[in-house]
Amino acid sequence: AASNGVIHVIDKVLMPPADLPACDHTVGIGLSGMAFNPSVIEINVGETVCWQWTDETMAHNVKEVDGDKSKIFVDGGVYSGAAETTVDFRYTFTEDSSTFYYVCEPHILAEMYGKVIVGDGGIVEETNTETSDDKSESNTPGFVSVTAVIALVGALLFARNRNE
Repeated sequence: AASNGVIHVIDKVLMPPADLPACDHTVGIGLSGMAFNPSVIEINVGETVCWQWTDETMAHNVKEVDGDKSKIFVDGGVYSGAAETTVDFRYTFTEDSSTFYYVCEPHILAEMYGKVIVGDGGIVEETNTETSDDKSESNTPGFVSVTAVIALVGALLFARNRNE
């Protein structure tokens, strides 16, 4: 049977899409249209997050940034592509103990941020290594102490002048 380009194009269009990973967690767009919902999620390593929305009034996307509420994009970072009103973007997180920070590119100035915390998020517990010989800010009187002393002296002088 003979075929032409139109048949091939139709055949290609009718082909089923490649198998996509199942969604363990889904992020959509909040009611305001200017926030991810949820904006923060906690997952386990190996789980897939799906950013999905359909027929939104504004176009959105997902682009990795280098920190919480940062405006600096990560070169070669996770990117869903150009902002669209309908999106189905999926990403499987393979690095444990990490936090993935992202933004909606067109709405970065509106602070449309989100984050995915994988495992413990890579939080490092700080230990107190200060010794008694260390000079520390906590060992010096602060502004509040100085202000309290001045107020006390002022009150004593005022009371003394009042009694005379």
